[in-house]
Amino acid sequence: MKEKIKTFLFICVLVVAIPYIATLLFQGEETSLNQKDVEKIKLSNTSADAKAKEIDVEEYVKGVVVKQISLESEEETLKAQAVIARTMIVKAQREQKKLPDSMDAQELLKLFEKKGFEEKYHLLEQAVAATQGEILTWQEKPAEVAYHAVSAGRTRDSQTALGREDVPYLKAVDSMTDISSPDYLKVIFMEKEELAQKLQAADNALALSPEEIPAMIQITGRDDSGYVTQIQIGNITLSGEQFRQYVGLNSACFYIKEVEGQVRILTKGLGHGLGMSQYGANDMAKQGKTYKEILTYYYKELALKIY
Repeated sequence: MKEKIKTFLFICVLVVAIPYIATLLFQGEETSLNQKDVEKIKLSNTSADAKAKEIDVEEYVKGVVVKQISLESEEETLKAQAVIARTMIVKAQREQKKLPDSMDAQELLKLFEKKGFEEKYHLLEQAVAATQGEILTWQEKPAEVAYHAVSAGRTRDSQTALGREDVPYLKAVDSMTDISSPDYLKVIFMEKEELAQKLQAADNALALSPEEIPAMIQITGRDDSGYVTQIQIGNITLSGEQFRQYVGLNSACFYIKEVEGQVRILTKGLGHGLGMSQYGANDMAKQGKTYKEILTYYYKELALKIY
């Protein structure tokens, strides 16, 4: 396993083009990395644009998956996430765009210090190997594979969620098992002054007095999955996702109410709600569904192909 870790770190080095580190890694079987070396081997996502074609995708995908999902997940869920991560990587390569975030060397080494992580990482390696080369495609090209942690009980349709052209394979589907997630429901209470400050800090045009809250905040549109698509604040119109980001909410499926002089905001789900729900996928895996069945369920009409 130590040699596999070294291999992963070496791939990180290729991304940032620091060739002399290779010598340090391969001085001998017993060579270990000191803190100074670790600092040099951090994976740089900012330079990923120029070096996207030079990486070993099958190695890089492991660091991406670790960043995207808990390794406590079921094996079939990890396989599904590996396909998603690989699709994102290949899409970025072909479009010469920034690669998806990957676990840097120092973060990964810290995780290996934790009890049981090595075994979990081995399961990830198996998941990546079992799906080697597989990506999701639409019209022979890598697809736009959005995913999120927990839905509000139903995923979202791309046209209403993104406010742009429809993405045929990102359609709303039921994901009702998500309601059993500890992250499904969250209730927060905020002082009116605090909410007013958050909104004004995000956009000066959203200046409201505490006395105007929440009367001057009106939800004016929701999609069929319950997510807010439009919210009116004074004479300013925002999308639900904008409000979510401004206030720091778990999702755009939220409800606002005044309770005993405070603002109560209830949210359902965690994330934007598009594409695969990781919690829902994990529940499907527990029920015996394969990663292919999971991907087919959440991404309609996509083809699974070797890139």
